This record gives sequence, C-alpha cells and structure tokens, in this order.
Amino acid sequence: MNLIPLLVSLVALYLAGCTWLPRAGPSASDVLEQAQAGGEILFDIVDVDERVVSLLRGQPKERLARRFAAAAEPPELRIAIGDTLSVSIWESAAGGLFSEPQPALPAGAKPEIEPLAPEARPPGGERQNQLGPPGGPEGQRRRNDPTGEVLSVGIPEATPGRNATVIVDQRVEADGSISVPYAGRIPAAGRTAEEVQKTIEARLAEKALQPQALVIVQKTAANAVTVLLNEAGGVPAASAAGGTAPAGPVQTASARGARVPLSPGGDRLLQVIAAAGGAKVPVHESFVQLSRGGATATIPLQQLVSEPAEDIYAQPGDVLSVIRIPQTFSVFGATGRNAQIPFEAEGITLAEALAKSQGLNDDLADPGGAFLFRYEPNSTVNALNLPIAASSQGGSSPVAYRFNFSDGKAYLLAQQFPMRDGDVLFVADAGSAQAQKFFTLLQSITGPVITGLLVCRNANTKC
Repeated sequence: MNLIPLLVSLVALYLAGCTWLPRAGPSASDVLEQAQAGGEILFDIVDVDERVVSLLRGQPKERLARRFAAAAEPPELRIAIGDTLSVSIWESAAGGLFSEPQPALPAGAKPEIEPLAPEARPPGGERQNQLGPPGGPEGQRRRNDPTGEVLSVGIPEATPGRNATVIVDQRVEADGSISVPYAGRIPAAGRTAEEVQKTIEARLAEKALQPQALVIVQKTAANAVTVLLNEAGGVPAASAAGGTAPAGPVQTASARGARVPLSPGGDRLLQVIAAAGGAKVPVHESFVQLSRGGATATIPLQQLVSEPAEDIYAQPGDVLSVIRIPQTFSVFGATGRNAQIPFEAEGITLAEALAKSQGLNDDLADPGGAFLFRYEPNSTVNALNLPIAASSQGGSSPVAYRFNFSDGKAYLLAQQFPMRDGDVLFVADAGSAQAQKFFTLLQSITGPVITGLLVCRNANTKC
C-alpha cells in the first residue's frame, strides 16, 4: 500500500484547516491586524518598555487633599436650627436672680465665701475654662453615638446653697432663637456657643449678680457627618484626576450607617470612620468615597491610612462612604489558569498576576504574544504619543499593552507594571500549537484506520 498520496492529502488538509481548528483566541498577528479596521483605530497597541512603565507608575492619583483643598482647616462649628442646647448660669453670690438667699448667720459670724469683687472677676476668655466641667465642651462629646448624642459631664441642678442654675435643655426653634428666663429670646442659629454666652451675660448684667453663662450643644444634626459602611459592594465614582474609579462587581447589600457629630477641635476622616464602627472588610478591598458640596472623590482606604495628608478634616454635612469593591483581573488564552482572579492585596504587578494565573502554558503559549487590555484616560494616551481610538468613550480609550516574554528583560518590566481592577490579560497561542492540535485531531481519526491497514498487510490478508 502506497501511503505517500495519503500523507500529501493530509498536509493539504492541514494547510486548509488551520482556520477552522479550535483555539482560545486570536493569534498575536491577528491582534495587531485587528487594532485597525477601515482606516480607523479600534485600539492602540503599545510595546512595553521602561518609558511606558515609568509613565504609568507616575500617573497622578485621585487625592482628597487636592480635590477639597479649600477646606483644609478644622471647621468652625456654629449652632443650627434644631440643635439642642443646655444653658447654665452662675452668679457671684447668693441671693441673686438665679440663686437662693444666703442663710442667716449668728451675730458676729462671717460668711465662709465672700462675694466676688469686680476686680477679681476673671477675663471673659477664661470664664469657660474656670467654670466649665473638666475638659471643656470638647471633653463632653461622645462621637461614637450614631444618634448624635454627646456626653455631657453632669452639671448639678440648682440646689440649696449653690449659685448655679441649669435651664432645661431646649431646641433652637425655627426663628433661630432660644428662651432664657429674664433675658428673653436669645439669637443662637449661625453663632458659636461663646457668642451666645456673651449675649446672655449682657442681657442679665443689670438683673443678676455678675452673671456668667455656659452654653453647651447637647445634640446636633447640622454639625455632623453621615457615614455609610457597605460591606458587600457599592457604586464607584468617576475620578477627576485622569482615571476611573474601580470597576469591580457591584453587589446589592444593606449598609449600616451613623451620624457622627463633630467636635469643636475638628475630626479627621479616619477618626470619623472609627467613631462610626470602622471598616469590617479587608483594607485592600475598601474604598473611601467623600461627597462634599456637590463634588465626590473616591480613594482606596489603604491610601487614606498610609498617606497622612489624605486624612483631611471632616466638614459639617459631609457624606462619607466606606465601600467594599473586590479588585479582580481576568485571564484568557495560553496560561495555566483562565479565570477572574482577585488581587488579594493592595496593588499588584503584572508579574504577580501571571503567577496567580500559573504562568504561560509551555505547550501552547506564544511568549511574544502576551497582551494586557484596559481603558486608559485620554490624558494617558496622549502622554504615550498615541492617537485616541475611534471607540473612545467617557474620556477613556482602549489600549493593548504588548509584552515579549521571549526577552528576559520583559520579566523585569512585568515586575513594575501596575495592574488595575478590571484588566484583561490574554496570551496568544504559538503558531506551532495549531499544528499540534491538527495532528492530535488527525491521529484520533486516522490512527485506528492506519493501524488496521498495517495489521491486515502484515497478516497477508485482504482487508
């Protein structure tokens, strides 16, 4: 039996059948050809070198300190309508407008406490420290109460023998005022507690014995931050620093939240988050989203922790969300593992991503055909001296970064190349892989036939 014609036929069949053999994706040459169609650029191809890696690593990140630079100092907290105030009034001696008369003394006896002489009266700026509870108003605040309550160091109610009177707590009414006996309606909204104290003292100056007032904000809704802690997912906000927020999967989940009142000395974002209960998810999967004055910015929680400049002061009315967004990348083609793989760390490189996907497949991979696909901000594409693709949308353009792992230097570059959430890593098959697939398929079909023919020939029988 002459097998030569059969072999020639098989080779011809192979050459014609390479196009219909199954494969995991395009070849490296196909990717290069498909980057353009009809004279339009569908996506840019970038051969990765030191300049490209340096440019990507130097791209500006979203920064809260830059976005909200106008509010870098602690806020001046002012009383608002709806706040609950406590007012305490002291007099210099018994028998005044708010104190009981001094008890009668035996003939010739001297009082234990002499009335306070005018020249001995402390300056206005020292009154609060001398008369207030230990630690002042700042020491009275309990920031971890989600209801907005504050811890008030007990100021005793007026009792016989004492010269202080505590007026019942009252809410600032719609006209922005509170009522103080013998002083009338006192404007409070939009003013500080110290300003209200001075007004009360001035109103009572002609009626009480050298009155001194202490005003404490017991409960406030206006001077608070709303904190939302989402443990399963969230909606990322677009970054205005030339990037996009993480594009991880969004899951539906209930969020727990709190309203955290601010202290007069100012509270930074991490303090507010801790007061609300803190993040309950891994740091590398947590993102902090701050909404203030119509602007929103999102940064990783790790960035907030590791860069003190980002831990800015919270402002009244802020909405602070801690969102869980698992960071993942997808792998396709000639690698040991095709899957959506989580980062499981804060910021990984391409080398680490390849290791998580079990590296290139020795039998299939084209080492010069490793591509990483992602959408880059148009500003980054311009910095790479590349044209914006026709399919660009939302200020981002598709880019395919090409690595040639047949060159050992590519592995050093991969160690520095930063991965991003949503990246797609594809490794094309080598040209010889198609031949291997063809002959494997051919063997499974013709092997039994050829074996039978050989058996028949050796047995000198007619088949």
